[in-house]
Amino acid sequence: MAPRPSQKQAVPPAQRAMTRRAVLTALAAAAGGIALLRRARAEDLPPVRIITSEFAPYSYSDNGQAKGIAADRARQLLRQAGRSIPIEIYPWARAYETALRTPGALLFPVARVPEREDLFKWVGQAIPFQVALFRASQRPDITPATLEDAGRYRIGALQKDVKGVYLTSRGIPHETIADEELGIRMLIHGRLDLLPSDVRSMLYRLDKLGLPADSVVAALPLPEISRPLYFAFNRDTPDALVTEFRQALSALPPQDQS
Repeated sequence: MAPRPSQKQAVPPAQRAMTRRAVLTALAAAAGGIALLRRARAEDLPPVRIITSEFAPYSYSDNGQAKGIAADRARQLLRQAGRSIPIEIYPWARAYETALRTPGALLFPVARVPEREDLFKWVGQAIPFQVALFRASQRPDITPATLEDAGRYRIGALQKDVKGVYLTSRGIPHETIADEELGIRMLIHGRLDLLPSDVRSMLYRLDKLGLPADSVVAALPLPEISRPLYFAFNRDTPDALVTEFRQALSALPPQDQS
């Protein structure tokens, strides 16, 4: 006789239920493992700190909150990255040093110059920046034709600020000032001949000091440092964080360059 075709035996309901439970348990375990792995990776990343300095009108403190053009851009970046992080604001030297020694610290706005290239992991552009050496309008005799020519005048600059760093790199002597508002007063009262500043900051500070916008004149443009300012991470920040913020920044609409 020919053998009978084999027939599938029915699986008892209890066994089917046990099989479903086993599959669901395995899936849950896998999902839990993935979640634990993601959590472990997240725990390996340092906390992100967003750090800026007193640099009106780009960033400044107002009732304990960071305000300004650059601070607004930073908040757009944070929203795009899906993060809610307070912006810390300090005097420039402290902000800079904190970012240098703190993995996960994102500093803005900071000039991207050769001396700093290897000190940070650069995320991208934060704001436009146009710089010149300014003189008091009542001093038409101050007429530097070149940066080297400007070296014969009394120049003031902030400590560790890109403008002062630039002057030092070019061998231009200058004295350190505590802040640019003090520098403007010294300029107006003849205690300085030239003061490097970007155009927006100068107009903002003149208004804050109650001085007319034509109190000073741009005596010599500084195109070598008239470049966008950046967002930059501490150089020991994991690349995963840097990439996350680069992608978020690239997704933002272009910023007004005026």
